[in-house]
Amino acid sequence: MATINLQCLRTSVIESHLHQGLSQSQGTGRTLMPLITMDFGSSGWTGERSTGLRLPLARGQLTLIDRSYFEPPTSVQAHLSQHTTVQIGAFCSISGGRLGNVSIGRYCSIAPDVMIGANEHPTDWLTTSRIAYQPELHSWAEFLAPERVPEIAANRRDPGDIGKMTVLGNDVWIGQDVFIKAGVRIGDGAVIAARSVVTRDVPPYSIVGGVPAKVLKMRFDPHTISRLTALQWWRFSIFDIYDINFQTIGSALDEIQRRIDSHQIQEYRPKKITLEVIAGLLKR
Repeated sequence: MATINLQCLRTSVIESHLHQGLSQSQGTGRTLMPLITMDFGSSGWTGERSTGLRLPLARGQLTLIDRSYFEPPTSVQAHLSQHTTVQIGAFCSISGGRLGNVSIGRYCSIAPDVMIGANEHPTDWLTTSRIAYQPELHSWAEFLAPERVPEIAANRRDPGDIGKMTVLGNDVWIGQDVFIKAGVRIGDGAVIAARSVVTRDVPPYSIVGGVPAKVLKMRFDPHTISRLTALQWWRFSIFDIYDINFQTIGSALDEIQRRIDSHQIQEYRPKKITLEVIAGLLKR
């Protein structure tokens, strides 16, 4: 069963009042993103074969911002944070951890226990508690003041940029138990060593590690990095270039460029799997 939640379309009157507060935050005039709620039930996601999307941990209700999407084929064995944006490109292998407010490119590899895009808290407000800007949190308003739910929702405060998007480029490898601060940008081809804490942007094709993470070395020389950046090989399906010897990077780039120039390969442009698509499949 699936519920499409476009702010006011909710399954209970109380939830409706709370989420109407998402449409515009107090004093800012800024419209916040609509949400979609999907109910995976106890059996989980069974649409892998028809969509190319693996979501083995999906259980119960999951609410994400409606601009979220998955580009098939891709495998996501991570927990997805509620009420966030999650955008994941094709050919990714995500083996665990928690993701939220994140855009991930193609061919990324993420090890278990990685934390990406955790929401921060306002430190200059009266309180750092989320209840100050998420009155629907834990259904406390419903429990303590059900008659005031509309009033509480109407006074929902905008937390500002504490939920900043984190952006991972293409062909990024993140080792086990890495923490990536919200709002960081990880460049194409970067490698993050296990147990690192990433607090600032990571250059393309760099290897970083430590607490806080620092550049340890570059993966390739500047000329090769320039060629990789210009070619953007991840535009193509792995099965169109799989027979190339990737171990010799110079000749691999030459061969990919030759196939592009001779029109032997075309860019891979699959239809994105939106939350509406998932919701529709869950209804069946």
